[in-house]
Amino acid sequence: MASHLGRGFNLSHFFQVKTVIIGVIVLLLVWFSAALALNQRQVFLPGKTSDGHILFEASCNSCHEGFKPVSNETCMRCHEAEMADDAHGSKKFRDPRWAADLEKLAVLTCTTCHQEHVHMFGRGVHLKPDLCMTCHEGIIQGELQSHNGFSPDGCWTAGCHNFHDHRSISTGFLRSNLDQPPMLPKPMPPELTITTTLESPPAPDLEQEFLGGK
Repeated sequence: MASHLGRGFNLSHFFQVKTVIIGVIVLLLVWFSAALALNQRQVFLPGKTSDGHILFEASCNSCHEGFKPVSNETCMRCHEAEMADDAHGSKKFRDPRWAADLEKLAVLTCTTCHQEHVHMFGRGVHLKPDLCMTCHEGIIQGELQSHNGFSPDGCWTAGCHNFHDHRSISTGFLRSNLDQPPMLPKPMPPELTITTTLESPPAPDLEQEFLGGK
């Protein structure tokens, strides 16, 4: 029995595989150490940087502290002004009335929806296109007649809704403009009519031109 095990297990082959594995690990360690020493941390990027942040790709410290995840404070360094009128701001979800929704989606953390170096669906949003259905699935299931039959993945991808700003989709504005045509008329220059009081142009008088009529 022992002789069969000896023939099935090649000791030299085992040491060759072990040597290769150790060599690969050493090469990776040298590569990572060199990248850190030469401040070439772009080699650690797990994927493509979004268009909005491409300027920061060469400066990891702009968003990261070491290898820590990006924090809300980091995001607000650049986006504080545009988040001033955030319709889904942190103040809203800290209200106990919305605690159930907060359990469905951790919207108090920017990186829940906005992640870098991963596949982007547009607008810097990483989550799947039917993100809105996490809380608003009833909207397309009969709660709002105007949205019957709408696709669950079209809320923001179609350009209708913006998570952070609802002013552009005011229902009051829509109701007050229901009688307007769906498309504005094709712009055309207005007709211009000129009425003249003289039958023929006056004779030129250079003296009046230079002296202002004196």
